[in-house]
Amino acid sequence: MQEAISTQTRTLTVRINRGTGDGPGEIKTYEVPWRDNQTVLDVVTEIQRVQDPTLSYRFACRVGVCGSCAMNVNGKPRWTCRTHVSVVAHEGQITI
Repeated sequence: MQEAISTQTRTLTVRINRGTGDGPGEIKTYEVPWRDNQTVLDVVTEIQRVQDPTLSYRFACRVGVCGSCAMNVNGKPRWTCRTHVSVVAHEGQITI
């Protein structure tokens, strides 16, 4: 007997504090596809390219400026290029 292949895509809920540094900011929520071996930087890039081109962030991976992609992920400072979603996502959610 053949098992049915699921076409359902896992999604990740991403909450991002969109502030200017002068106050608490506004939390915006995004839904993105959750892929294997995905980093937090991959997620932020996906949001900026596909859903919200006004989202800005810094990274300089592969050009010797290590640490430039650092963000608070679930309240802890992390290098987003090295932080895998599978490690920090709790119940399919992360907060940046």
